Amino acid sequence: MTVITNGFMEGCLPEELKTVLRSVASELGDVIDDMDSIQVSPLKGAMTNEVYQINWPLNDKPDLVKKILVRIYSEGVELFFIRDDEVQTFECISKHGQGPRLLGRFAEGKVEEFIHARSTTKLLLLFEFRGRSSVSNE
Repeated sequence: MTVITNGFMEGCLPEELKTVLRSVASELGDVIDDMDSIQVSPLKGAMTNEVYQINWPLNDKPDLVKKILVRIYSEGVELFFIRDDEVQTFECISKHGQGPRLLGRFAEGKVEEFIHARSTTKLLLLFEFRGRSSVSNE
């Protein structure tokens, strides 16, 4: 099975995504006057999507940026899960304050709150498990 990606490069944002980004910025109290001011940085770690950190300068503090995450759905993942179910689950979790907030949707993906975090690893899980085991045995 092949997973087809739908990613984008800086300066090549789809028009629908530009509209969603402007709307999200407005809801967050910002205005994106110049789409060229947006910085796009690809992130790693997603298994079935392409994810990008999107930054734009804050209107009242141009030396600071607002960070959000854009998730672009990949094609060909229907063998693993049903996309509509995944989207509904994410929306429900977001509405109940668990995980990142859903900020917007477009045909090829969604816009999420950016959370500074790191992906877990086998070593981190082992450390966490051993740490809890030693505490519970004392």
